[in-house]
Amino acid sequence: MSFDAHKAVTESAERHERVSQGERLVPLAAAIIAVLAALATLFAQHRSISALSVKNDSILAQARSLDLYNYYQARRTRFTVYSALLAAGTPNDPAARKHLQDAAAVENRASAQTLESAKQFESTSEHEQDRSENILQSFETLEVATTLFEIAIVFVSISALSQARLLLYLAGGMTAFGIAFLITGLLQAH
Repeated sequence: MSFDAHKAVTESAERHERVSQGERLVPLAAAIIAVLAALATLFAQHRSISALSVKNDSILAQARSLDLYNYYQARRTRFTVYSALLAAGTPNDPAARKHLQDAAAVENRASAQTLESAKQFESTSEHEQDRSENILQSFETLEVATTLFEIAIVFVSISALSQARLLLYLAGGMTAFGIAFLITGLLQAH
């Protein structure tokens, strides 16, 4: 029994010595590329969630802007009706005329403030829409990086099985492009 264990240890040591440095680098390369793929996936998912969140903020700001534009129109309509009644001389009573003039002045001032608020929300909506598009482009770039890393892992695995060095070099090139896309994608959203 001890003879078999000694033989197994000896054979294992001999196999270990036969493994070249290049063959030891293949599993290490696959592991490093897998970590890069995981990081690219993590960043891509974060960008995806961020893009949706910012897009939601844009939609909410646009809805608020539309509400305020409608409110502005209602105030302008009231101002126009009050002004038309005053121009027609409909209220004969001086107190009623004064009340109508005051109401028209309030509607005129308030409608200007409402219009300004609506424009601010519209501007915010446009800004958030642009920001969402920028984050979405970053997401897409990170997805390309992830795909390149995943294909590189497959090439490294095939290289390990087939002993084809060309696939290992191709995987290295794809990894380099993947790193370039990863860096570009990370910088795009800022």
